[in-house]
Amino acid sequence: MDTLQIALIAVGLVVVVALIAFNKWQEGRHRRRAGRAFPENLPDPLLERDGGADPASARRESSPGEGDSGEGDAPASARTHGAYRPPVKQRVQPPLPDRLDPRADCCIRIEAVEPIEVPRLWAVQAEVFDALPRPLRWYAFGDIENKWRRINANTVGVHHWFLAALQLVDRDGAVSEPDFLRFTRGVQKLADRLHAVPAGIPSRAEVLNNARELDRFCAEVDVQIAINVVSQEPMTGARIFSLAEAGGLRLESDGAFHARANDNRTLYVLINGGKDLFERSTLAALHTTHLSLVLDLPRVVDASAEFEDMMRFASHLAKTLGAVVVDDNGQPFGTEAVEAIRGRVRRYQMRMNEQGIPPGGSLARRLFGA
Repeated sequence: MDTLQIALIAVGLVVVVALIAFNKWQEGRHRRRAGRAFPENLPDPLLERDGGADPASARRESSPGEGDSGEGDAPASARTHGAYRPPVKQRVQPPLPDRLDPRADCCIRIEAVEPIEVPRLWAVQAEVFDALPRPLRWYAFGDIENKWRRINANTVGVHHWFLAALQLVDRDGAVSEPDFLRFTRGVQKLADRLHAVPAGIPSRAEVLNNARELDRFCAEVDVQIAINVVSQEPMTGARIFSLAEAGGLRLESDGAFHARANDNRTLYVLINGGKDLFERSTLAALHTTHLSLVLDLPRVVDASAEFEDMMRFASHLAKTLGAVVVDDNGQPFGTEAVEAIRGRVRRYQMRMNEQGIPPGGSLARRLFGA
């Protein structure tokens, strides 16, 4: 290789090195420019909360075990116009009011997206359920106090939740299928007119079957104990009135004298065994030879104690009026008859307690209402 060739090779190597160095310098220059235009620590506006919250916390994803609400990602409009606000969650269906019982009441909750004024609902339900022969109770749920309240024609306010409760059993028997259908269809009609939604219509077969079972039980324990005071000579209304008042009984609008507890519940009643009711306007002229004291077992908390009290008052009446105490067959009450009644009272009240319907309780008083 001569000197000229060596010189050419050396020049070529210098040119290559120079090109490589120039390219490295150009890359560094562009990188510095890009760094000034897009700083590495610039916060991401898509992840930043109002008020400059930590972007790292905004990016954290929740897992199902960390309270995932299933709301999904924010819509594009929210990402470009401020912080994302999740939609309002559906309200939880409130439980039944304490005074209602699924065995005795067919309950349908009604939910309204927009709150409904009570007077408006009351007017619609009065029209829809005008011919319903069964007791129907209405409740409204207060979001602030978090409880149901009974409503009527005089109630005011606005609510999201309402409840219609049809009593299924009373002393007239169990609800009929036509009445059940009239109720459920009426609730649907009312909800449609108020732009609301019934929260579940109960099964017709299940409700009617349960009502019949409850009615059978009620018929078995629906017992009234009667003690009769009879006399050969007529007893005057004025004298009866005086003795009843002295014994703590009060004449009421139903034509009977009521013995009442401290909470005003009737314990037993004194009625005329004849055809006429006791009325203040006719007491002076009334004469009778037959009085009856009646104890309504299912409606009294402690029927055993009230039976003893009723027996004492019957004996007092008989002694004062010259009469005798007899049973429904006209036979004088002896020790054995009294003991038999005492045992009967205990058995029936025990059965009611075992069934979860305490004698004299609110449910018993509704089921065995007059």
